[in-house]
Formats: sequence, structure tokens, C-alpha cells
Amino acid sequence: VMSRWFAPFVSRGAFYVAAAALMAAGTVAMPLVGLFCEGALGWGLFVVAAGAAALGNALLLIMWGELWSALATGRVGRHLYASYTFAFVLFFVTYAVPEPAAVGLTAAFPVASAAVLYACRREPRREPSVVPLDVRTIPVARLLVCLFVISVIWGLTQGMVVTFAEGDPLVVPKALLLAGGGIGAITLSMMVTSSPSEALTLYRPVIPAVLAGIVLLLLKPDVYPFLGTGLIIMGIYCLDMLMMLVSTDVAFRGRIPVALSFGLAVLATRAGTLAGSVGADWLIFSPWWSAQLRTDVCLIAILLLAVIGMLFFTVADVQKLYVTPRMQRADESLEQKCAAVAAMCHLTNRESEVIVLLARGRTVPYISDELSIAQGTAKHHVSNIYRKVGVFDRQGLLDAIEQGGVGRSALAADRPDRPARA
Repeated sequence: VMSRWFAPFVSRGAFYVAAAALMAAGTVAMPLVGLFCEGALGWGLFVVAAGAAALGNALLLIMWGELWSALATGRVGRHLYASYTFAFVLFFVTYAVPEPAAVGLTAAFPVASAAVLYACRREPRREPSVVPLDVRTIPVARLLVCLFVISVIWGLTQGMVVTFAEGDPLVVPKALLLAGGGIGAITLSMMVTSSPSEALTLYRPVIPAVLAGIVLLLLKPDVYPFLGTGLIIMGIYCLDMLMMLVSTDVAFRGRIPVALSFGLAVLATRAGTLAGSVGADWLIFSPWWSAQLRTDVCLIAILLLAVIGMLFFTVADVQKLYVTPRMQRADESLEQKCAAVAAMCHLTNRESEVIVLLARGRTVPYISDELSIAQGTAKHHVSNIYRKVGVFDRQGLLDAIEQGGVGRSALAADRPDRPARA
């Protein structure tokens, strides 16, 4: 709702202070209220503190989404994975220190995050679009339902994990250690392979990891419950990163506020997680709870995930989010079309050379030899071009070159005469 009047939030300095202050104050206030206040007053103050922390967290997350939407680099997905890996490190540091120090550290994190975000204001940005994505072609309702169902399964499994690991108080830290190691391994793989399509790389682990985790919980519930739980956590966090990247790209190319696309995706996942957690608690404390009921719930979850991954939330669905609309354009030479796109997207001189070779159908090894650069450097240029143009693959790039169109920055003001840059 606030985005109608204030978006983009990253263009207003007051929101950096507000996001950091709300989250930090709420984080400190919650344990203090628990220590010094009781009864209805304590409950009311706790709700206020939790609300402040939640609002600050949401605002900070949306502002990061606005930055991701506009960054002119093909490494946003890798940055997301690296930041999640670092978040696991911070979690274990906080987990290891005494509680007062942990509260202080946790309160300092949003302040540091807002400071880093503010320092990134002048990072290179993508440019506005003349051929935007038609958001009406996106099956929004179907994708949001898929996100909701997967999140319900996540909430259910995490709510029931205590029944798999009775007598093991360290199951969650061990599971988080496994999940963090898995995400770190994927991060390293992305750094080494330099895939031009980060969205697909983010998508691939989601369904398999969650499925494998639930199966492991059923097969070995009393031996290594942290293995299944860790895989589920890894898959869900990969889904979070995919959602962050794709929803902000859709906002960029569809000329809609990041708070709308990203916010709806976050709302669907968080509502699903809440519903799953409440459902798990209700089942566990119900009179008909049993190991067989737990198995039945997990089997239904496996079936739902398999159906979603095969029919409703597939690789093709991710690819469709990056399809460039096809339109007729007056005939021009290939070099002129590439030059027009390069100028519109503010490609570097080297990227302007690479885009011509890509338009001619040249491969990365050929480009590497032709321009006398390393293959890794060539892949980096290709992924940067895809990112700046706002496409998914070479076919989308060719369509964009044919039409001279790219995505639209979430930070660009709605001015037809001169696109603004934050």
C-alpha cells in the first residue's frame, strides 16, 4: 500500500533510517518486554515490538528488492547465494555468544544492512524499456498458489521435525549447518561455472531438495533427522532466492513497483509458512496424532511437490517469465540494431562487441578467441548483457535486438521524456 505514494523507497533517505530503526528497536524490545513486563501489558508491548521489527524487516527487504531489480550485472543470483551463505555464518556466531550479546548483534544487523544498501545507491543500473513485459501473460495466480503450497509443506515439516528428533536438542543447528554448507557449495559452483541463466540455476535445487529431505525424514527418522531437515531448509531458501530474483526482474520488465511483485510473492510464502506451522501444531496436539498420521502427511506432501514440479511450477514456467514480446520493426542492419540496444542499455565497449557476435550466432569459445579474452570473462560479459537487456537466453536477446527493447528499472521515475536514475 505504501508503494503507491512512496515507491521507489531506495530513492528516499528517510526510509533507510526508518527501516533500520524499526527493526533494531523491535529486536531489542521483544526480549526486554519478556523480562520486565507481564500480563496484558506485557503481551501488548510485545505485539508492538514484534510489529515494529516486522515492518522494518519488510521495508528493508523491499528496498533490497528495488536495488536487485535495477542492478546492471549478471551476478545478482550469485550475490544472493553469497549473502545467504554469509547469513548462516552470522547465525552461528550469534548462536555461540551469550544471549545479551546475541540480542545486540541481531539488533546491529539491520543497521549494517541499511548502511550497505545506502552505499550501493550508485551501482550501475539497467535502463528503461520500450518493449516491456506484458504481465498479463504471466500465470500469476498459479505461481502464487504453488509458492503458497510449497510454503505450507515447509511449515508443516518444520513444525513436525521435533517429533522426528525427540531427545536431540541440536537437530536444528545441525540441519542449518548442513543447509548452509549446501548453499555454500552451490555458491561456489555458480562462481566457477558462470552460467548466463541464473534463474534456472536458482530453480533447479528447489523441488528435488525438499522432496529428498522429506523422504529422508521418513526413511531414517530416528537416526539422522537433521539430514532431511537440512535438505528441506536448503530447498526452501533456494526458493526464497529464486523468488527474490525473478519477482524483481518481472517488476523491472513489467513496469510495475517492486513492492507489488516482490511483496505478493513474499506474502504468499510467509502466509503459507504460517498456515503450515499452525497446522502442524494443531495436528501434534490433536487426540488422533500418531506416527502413521505423520507419515501420511509427509506422503501427501511428497505427492503435491511432485505434481507441482512436473505440471505447475516447471523450468518452462521460469523461462516464460523472461520471454520478450515479439513485434514488427522496420528493417535495419544487424550492427545498427545492436548499436541501438547497446546505447539504450549503456553497455560497455566490450559488451557492445560481444552483443554483435552473439547476434551473429557465435558461441562463447568463439567470442573468447575472437576478442582474445578468457572464456570466463566472455561468459561474464554475456550474463551482464542478458541482465542489462532483461532477457533470459540468446533467443530473448535476438528478439530484443530485433525490437530494440529492454526491461524497465524499478528505480526509474515515470517520466516519458527522460528516464531518471536513482
